[in-house]
Amino acid sequence: MDNSIAQKPSNPWAGPGLAMGSMVSSQLGIALAVPMMLIHGSFGISALRLVFAALFCLAWVRPDFRRFNRQQWLGALGLGVTMAFMTMCFFTSAKLIPMGAAITIDFLGPLALSIFALRGWPRLVLPLVAAFGVLAVSYGCHGQLLNPAGMLFALGAGCGWAGYIVLMRHVGRLFSAQEGLCLSLIAAAALALPAACLLEPPAHWLGHLPMVAGLAVLSPLLPFALEMAALRRMEMGTFSIVMSLEPAYGALFGFLILGQALSFTQIGGVAAVIAASAAAVLLPLARRQPQRRMKALAPCSLPGG
Repeated sequence: MDNSIAQKPSNPWAGPGLAMGSMVSSQLGIALAVPMMLIHGSFGISALRLVFAALFCLAWVRPDFRRFNRQQWLGALGLGVTMAFMTMCFFTSAKLIPMGAAITIDFLGPLALSIFALRGWPRLVLPLVAAFGVLAVSYGCHGQLLNPAGMLFALGAGCGWAGYIVLMRHVGRLFSAQEGLCLSLIAAAALALPAACLLEPPAHWLGHLPMVAGLAVLSPLLPFALEMAALRRMEMGTFSIVMSLEPAYGALFGFLILGQALSFTQIGGVAAVIAASAAAVLLPLARRQPQRRMKALAPCSLPGG
């Protein structure tokens, strides 16, 4: 029954709607966490977020640790290291620069993976479009360059996001997605919490555990669940195009919750990165369609076909 539903969804808007819900939950969780991080620091809050996410996932999945082999543990550890690096870098960047700029720079990681698969002129043009977008969002409303450290942390988060995509595919092949996520979150929390204790005094952020637990539900647990449900109802290419709207959601929640207004130049930069991301996914799909049609018509042109 589940397989038939996945192949022929009754509602064609269900998959995109779930992907939209994932982006809303993720960016809302980030926006709500920024005021707390400005007071208590970003490393500790992001580390606690991973700890609670790991605990919730552990209670949900209840994996049998005894049956995992060495390859599975190494894969989960690698993904956990990437998750910890990506999370702490991005939350720190969101503390130092506006959310719209942070998520736009962060999105360069997934965009780079898509561009590597291109051939011909798109492989040259799309990076230039994305570079123009990042340059545009790098200057604030008054024409001043944003915090360089914040932009570097966002770029580091983008590198982590690209690694996360690659390793998530690898871990998904080793065992079920839920078990892989659970072990990776445990590894990420085990690495992030000691690092946060060294970088920031724990007394500054341990007094807000209930609020951080709620933020952990908003991101990453709920976005992951919604994304998994969306992928059961739509193709990966369509999913990637929908998710390319995430910089726009980051800018929107940054404005609505944090009052982070973007200039017209910055809005244009966000739009340029979104356009480059969508094109990087759409162009390979458009090229595959004629090839599939030719293969489908080829047998008919043969004698006796």
